[in-house]
Amino acid sequence: MLNAYELLCQNYELLQQIHNNIHLIKQLNCKQALTKPKWTEQEDQLLDFAHGLFGTNYQKISKVISSKTVTQVYQRLRYIREKQQCSLQ
Repeated sequence: MLNAYELLCQNYELLQQIHNNIHLIKQLNCKQALTKPKWTEQEDQLLDFAHGLFGTNYQKISKVISSKTVTQVYQRLRYIREKQQCSLQ
């Protein structure tokens, strides 16, 4: 019967690979979280339609556009509104 130390020594390379893989997965998840996916034309059209239905209920709108969070919906509508105001001046 192997004790814990012997078992650890025998599986050290495997444990090191697992550790490295976990580290890489965490890095990829962080990079994905930091990248902002662009809004597609279809999402913008859906946003316009849902905004007409639900007004400023961003939570309901984000359920219609499942690829976007409540915050993304709010920020996009704010961006569009500011862009429209600038074009009117």
